[in-house]
Amino acid sequence: MPNDKIIFIITAAAIALLLFHKGSDGFPDNSTARESSVDITTSDETLTVAGDMSEDAQGVRRAPEDAGAALPLTPFPELIEVEQEDLYRPALNVPVGEEGPEGSNGVRLEEANSIDSASLAGSDGDKRLTNTSGMVFVQEGCFVMGNPMDDSFEDEVPAHKVCLGSFFLDAREVSQDAFREVMGLLKNPARFQATGLPVESVSWYEAARYCSLAGKRLPTEAEWEYAARAEGVGLTWAGTGSLEDLRAFAWMKPNASGRTHEPGALKPNAIGLYDMSGNVREWVADWFAEDYYSDSAFNDPQGPASGSDKVLRGGSWDDLPRYIRVTYRVRLSPVFKNSRNGFRCALSPEAFN
Repeated sequence: MPNDKIIFIITAAAIALLLFHKGSDGFPDNSTARESSVDITTSDETLTVAGDMSEDAQGVRRAPEDAGAALPLTPFPELIEVEQEDLYRPALNVPVGEEGPEGSNGVRLEEANSIDSASLAGSDGDKRLTNTSGMVFVQEGCFVMGNPMDDSFEDEVPAHKVCLGSFFLDAREVSQDAFREVMGLLKNPARFQATGLPVESVSWYEAARYCSLAGKRLPTEAEWEYAARAEGVGLTWAGTGSLEDLRAFAWMKPNASGRTHEPGALKPNAIGLYDMSGNVREWVADWFAEDYYSDSAFNDPQGPASGSDKVLRGGSWDDLPRYIRVTYRVRLSPVFKNSRNGFRCALSPEAFN
């Protein structure tokens, strides 16, 4: 019987697919495992991975076997569209990370976060899908950027409306281990050295280089603030507007004990981003200009065309609450390094084309 096409519509995951033929006992026969041929296309914020499954394929499992467990990738449920439902069960009947009922032709999707990238053969040639495991999808939208309150600093005003396209952002700050691996470094540049801690004491140029080598980029200042605000919510800090609750979301001078901490140890904001306030300041792509907010672009602002300093956002382990607000801006030379400064990377959906 000819193969029937099953289309996996997911968001933001580099996945490896293995097909298992059904054994005589109704369970997958591991000896028949084979990789699926797939095509990659994009439409708006959605990745479509189309592969062929024969009628006796029992399920799809992660590859390699030590890949990460299933993970919700966006605020929206994964969707599997099936052309012939008599052969395959729809997505809503087969939860992500689980197989279909015994004897059925179920589907199993799992995030393969140990794969940095997957070269996948498409109908019009090879295409490369960047692994976005560990990233959060940030939905397009508009928000008021800057601080309209009386306690604002001069470079936080005027508050102004900005509209952004969708993008992905690392859920956590880049770790020391990841930085050394991608940059090919033997020496750890960080002051506070330990597995799992964020990399710090890196320049803007080093941060930008890392993101580029990883197939990503630094976020713009507008993207960073929009994401920290959980797609534009008007909170003072990332995750909360309450000073009493801030310790649950941010490492800062009152609770950090004079050092960085492992990203993700505290609560995330409403879209799943950790440590957007506190822990380490984060380099963004933009040059700094104190009056830039007065003539900022309305759509996807990129910052001034040139300058002498770059912008950092989010505040650090060594800052008081006022200086870790989502609107607070720091300006430093792009060659400057200290233990307060780290970063995370962003990715545009267009990178998948």
